[in-house]
Amino acid sequence: MKPPVYDADWPEEVQALYRHDVQEMWDRSIAPHIWNQYHNQLDTYLKIAGTESKEILDVGCAQGTLALLLAERGHHVTAVDLRPGFLDYARARHTHGEVRFLAANVLEDDLPGNYDLIYANQIVEHLVYPEQLLARLLARLKPGGRLVMTTPNGDYVKNQLPSFRQLGDVRNWEYRQHTADGDGHFYSYLDSELVQLFEGVGFAEVQASFFESPMISGHMKIRHVHAIVPPVMLRVLDQLVVHAPWLGRRLTHQLMVTGVRPLLMRHIEVSTPFGLSLAKPIHPSTSPGRTGFKLHLAGSTGT
Repeated sequence: MKPPVYDADWPEEVQALYRHDVQEMWDRSIAPHIWNQYHNQLDTYLKIAGTESKEILDVGCAQGTLALLLAERGHHVTAVDLRPGFLDYARARHTHGEVRFLAANVLEDDLPGNYDLIYANQIVEHLVYPEQLLARLLARLKPGGRLVMTTPNGDYVKNQLPSFRQLGDVRNWEYRQHTADGDGHFYSYLDSELVQLFEGVGFAEVQASFFESPMISGHMKIRHVHAIVPPVMLRVLDQLVVHAPWLGRRLTHQLMVTGVRPLLMRHIEVSTPFGLSLAKPIHPSTSPGRTGFKLHLAGSTGT
């Protein structure tokens, strides 16, 4: 992956992407806490992928940094985003590794292939019908494949947004969908809410964890020490907070929920309020009809 080359003819949204990319990935001196935060996230995601080659889907890839790094490590990557300009930007930084860029809306367009691992980072909080996204991603996983989803932690002490349940009738919030970046956040998830949604559409082995304390994010004015404290020391302090009882939930900015597509699934039609055609799965360790649904690819109503 090579650094970006600025182009004054880029549209404003791509120029904003460039500014984010430079301070997150290429020039730590601009904002050390943002550089530390972003590199910590990348290392977290890359560790999940491991070293054995996998078919990986990165949904909402933006500037494509994660997708490009995964490809460089020998994975076969499909990087998807709604915005073709972002994909052109990502493509211009590609040097080696197998990655294809696809302009698509995962809620409406049929994505090609089936995957061992899917990343959906920092997108679910911009949607009001998360079941649609989860069901569609479940359908794109191979049996035994894993979905990794991250989103701001609703239990974070600095969070002032309502939780997903507190939104009430989500139809009243449809106009806020797909708003970009942190400025577009209008609610956040509690871990129990997102775990329930995962289980409700049929994921097995659902697990929630927290990451990114102020030691890494720079919140609570800790950013002022990031220019002088080595990143390795900040990461050690971060892990002490993350793994501390109670504090690990309340002092971490990010929530991660993962789930696995069951190996066995029984096709029992179930109707839903959103026009999706679903079927309940059989988890190998549970009885039929236990929990969840599996998507039949009959399309989505979109939003």
